Amino acid sequence: MSLPDVSQRPWGGALQPEPGSPLVKLAATSVPPGELSGFRLVSSGVQALQLRLMLIERATRSIDLQVYQFRSDAAGSALMRALRDAAARGVQVRLLLDDLYTAGDDALWLGLAALPGIEVRLFNPFLAGRDSHIGRLLDSALGDERLHRRMHNKLLVADGALALAGGRNIGNAYFLPAAQGSFVDIDVLVAGPLVLQMTSAFDLYWNSDYSHELRSVVDEPLSAPQRRAALARELDGSCDTVECAAVERARQADPELAQAFDQGHLPLRLALGSVAYDSPDKIENEEVATDIGMLATSGAQVRLLVAQAIQRARHELVIVSPYLIPGPVGVAALAELRRRGVQVTLLTNSLAATDEPAVHLGYRKYRAAMLREGVALYEWSPARGGRVLRELLAGGTVLRLHAKAALVDRERVFLGSMNFDPRSRDLNTEFGLLIRSPELAEELHALLTKLMREGAYRLHLDADGRTLHWAAGDSDLHVEAFEPDTDFGSRLLLDLLEPFVPEEML
Repeated sequence: MSLPDVSQRPWGGALQPEPGSPLVKLAATSVPPGELSGFRLVSSGVQALQLRLMLIERATRSIDLQVYQFRSDAAGSALMRALRDAAARGVQVRLLLDDLYTAGDDALWLGLAALPGIEVRLFNPFLAGRDSHIGRLLDSALGDERLHRRMHNKLLVADGALALAGGRNIGNAYFLPAAQGSFVDIDVLVAGPLVLQMTSAFDLYWNSDYSHELRSVVDEPLSAPQRRAALARELDGSCDTVECAAVERARQADPELAQAFDQGHLPLRLALGSVAYDSPDKIENEEVATDIGMLATSGAQVRLLVAQAIQRARHELVIVSPYLIPGPVGVAALAELRRRGVQVTLLTNSLAATDEPAVHLGYRKYRAAMLREGVALYEWSPARGGRVLRELLAGGTVLRLHAKAALVDRERVFLGSMNFDPRSRDLNTEFGLLIRSPELAEELHALLTKLMREGAYRLHLDADGRTLHWAAGDSDLHVEAFEPDTDFGSRLLLDLLEPFVPEEML
């Protein structure tokens, strides 16, 4: 089996913004003409869902949505209904999904694609194992190397006027208190000149040879009317679950934000910014970058943008990444920053918090080396974070870190989809923004400081230069000699797995 040939497919570009669109008017009144764009951090999960719903529900011309993972749970279904209703209003909807996590949902996406005005494309699709996530993981690990490389980008553009980017996928865990755990994450709302560049990034992926129209890859035994009827039954059935109630509450999560939309002016921080996005061809690039900063691959523009910003740091560097594997060269780069007098602070998930224990294997071997170089290293605690930050961020039985950000000299801010690990560097495609704004930087610094002091453990190195211990925040309270909030069995299992997990695949 092989994928359809799309080399002769005509280019499908974004619609031009319509001056009469309410969102176009909103952007114009919120950002004055010129080279500056407007930015707003979105750290609350429920506000992030509210904002997505408002953008889709108020669009009158076009919605372009690119995402790595789109779950069909309560939050995902609410957004699907909003997309369906937008298309019914005459809005052009283009939905680009990475195909790794669509297993079992083909019928749902076929129903959405059967609606007039909606086109669904799959990036780097699977031809086999479409109904099984385990089958896809095995296929990507043992089959075509291309399938192991994924589109990790997250981007929403409404009416070509307002855009939302960051680390959040679509699903309950990214917006709401969820039984299986929730994620701490950060988005940024953008208006102004950068939105055009963000639209161009979407168009590049939409027209890539790796993006395939859903119905060209998936068998469709039902007619379009049958698909639409099945979709209506799926999306419009009554729902009395806790998650559905939480979705409805999220619509009023921030009354001031909704009022700003209604009154036609958004409070945004004005600044210069840069957009970076990897080439879709990165998934076929066999060259391997060898440095956390200086890249060998031509398709790794996001990492290059961040690397250049980091190398220019003069005083302070703060990085937050749920998956952090610096590698030997990365440790050396951090050491060079320290020798120049740069204060370096890193925040990542603890073993108890991570949803990818194998990645923790790649990270933990570098902890002592980073501490010896004077790096301040923090690990997110699901227990501490869940207690103190539930009112600020989405909470659940387990609260995990999922934000990807860098803060340089409290002047420049990076936000996007990129983790600081080999997978983001070498395998997945990514998207990000670098914003020069002391005001936005101070806002992000305050948030990250709260996360570290109140929701994380700080790691310390004992006098032998090898043994670690963990203390709550910046204090010496609650000192732990082992991975906090874990049991002996989970630590032993990780030790047994270590010889079989290659770092370059994490």
